[in-house]
Amino acid sequence: MKSAEQIDLRDFSLIVTDIDGTISGQGHIIHPTTKETIFRLREAGFPFTLATGKSLPGTVAQADLLAVDLPMVLINGGILQTRQGKVLNAVTLPEHIVRKTIALCEREGRELVMYAGDKIYYKAMTENMRPVYGHLSIGMHPVGDWGSIASQMKQINKCLVVDTHDRENLIHMGAIFEDAFKGEVDVLHTSAVLVEVMPKGVNKLMGLKKLIEQMGIPIEKVMAFGDFDNDVEMLRAVGLGLAVENASPRAKAAADLVIGGVEVQGPACFLAELLDRLPV
Repeated sequence: MKSAEQIDLRDFSLIVTDIDGTISGQGHIIHPTTKETIFRLREAGFPFTLATGKSLPGTVAQADLLAVDLPMVLINGGILQTRQGKVLNAVTLPEHIVRKTIALCEREGRELVMYAGDKIYYKAMTENMRPVYGHLSIGMHPVGDWGSIASQMKQINKCLVVDTHDRENLIHMGAIFEDAFKGEVDVLHTSAVLVEVMPKGVNKLMGLKKLIEQMGIPIEKVMAFGDFDNDVEMLRAVGLGLAVENASPRAKAAADLVIGGVEVQGPACFLAELLDRLPV
């Protein structure tokens, strides 16, 4: 494994990063230093994109701020999409999985959110959900009753449960999903307040592979940044995987290096140092 001092930015043909907890902290705000560094990175000829669990409505403001011109890995690999809305690849959950997830959440009294392309379905906005979704003004569709979107059940990319009050509820719900689906899906803890049901084998790495196949780039030429369990496969597989200091234990274990945390703009500082080393 290389040390930070041995890394040459010229060994990489694509830089990809998670958003929340990696380059944006409290309030989903991207620091000006990060924006400046990413623009500098692109000006030096290094392509950049985002890989996130969010769909386009939750990502587009940050993607616009950073002027991301490559397709982005969205919904944890469920969709490969440009910030202008063009979909290059999409994977959905089987309808029986969606219906069973609804039934389990209703039985357990948990707040369910379902993603279908650019639409985010939920029963009603609550104080529990507001810290995660309260900042979004587009793409949010309160349904009141799940039966009202019966015709959309075949279009769901992922389901998730939100609990901003008690993480133990999410751990318990994750175990319920694992037991109920018995390997038919992937159950992911994607942040401290979310547990998700994803199509089997669909993750950020899968979405990233779709992108680099189109770009003609080998996985060894990718540098990736992340902070949580849904970044593990990506961090482990790329040429250089970097976890921020505030990352989960699994993300840190999967990474080649642990760098400064999100609150000190760790990824931007790391990239700026690499840029500074390039020959003039």
